[in-house]
Amino acid sequence: MNDSLKPPTSGGGNGKYAAIGVLLLLGGGAGIWALTRTEPAPRPVAVARDAGPAIVTNPSVGAVIELPPEIPDAGPPPDVSTAPRIRYVTRYVSECSGTLSDPGGVQRTAQSNYGAMRACYERELRANPTLRGGLTAQLKINTTGHLDAVQVSTGMSSRPLVNCVKAALMRVTFPPSRGGCALAEVRFNFTPRE
Repeated sequence: MNDSLKPPTSGGGNGKYAAIGVLLLLGGGAGIWALTRTEPAPRPVAVARDAGPAIVTNPSVGAVIELPPEIPDAGPPPDVSTAPRIRYVTRYVSECSGTLSDPGGVQRTAQSNYGAMRACYERELRANPTLRGGLTAQLKINTTGHLDAVQVSTGMSSRPLVNCVKAALMRVTFPPSRGGCALAEVRFNFTPRE
């Protein structure tokens, strides 16, 4: 007879899985028992008594640590609300020791060259029609009246405007300083023309 036509025989397929399950349960139970069992109490240390020093037959693992006597603390922790507040004061030492020969002349010279700064503003106003505000320039004037450095600060967020104003101020000759370079500050206010 042909083997392919024989009905399937039922074998021990399920018994195999049952045996594996029982083995897993026993192994898991043994693992849990090993993890949770308590260690037996250590045996007392046997000390040999004779005329000499005591000899320990079961040495301990570490040295005995003696704690120093308790020292009273300095009191309760400081109250944060009443703790002194540290205030840092920073003083900037000017790198320029000179003085302006004509402080009013610096302002007049800056105002007479306002057209160059206004041209910078007008150019940037085309790119940003809402551009308006004040601009402060700190000038470092040398003994020849030329600028060694310019720092510009403004609330208007336009890097091209700041760079253009710096370049325009660097071309201006101011009244010279005496005794070395001197610092001066000029302010401009820009609003669109109506």
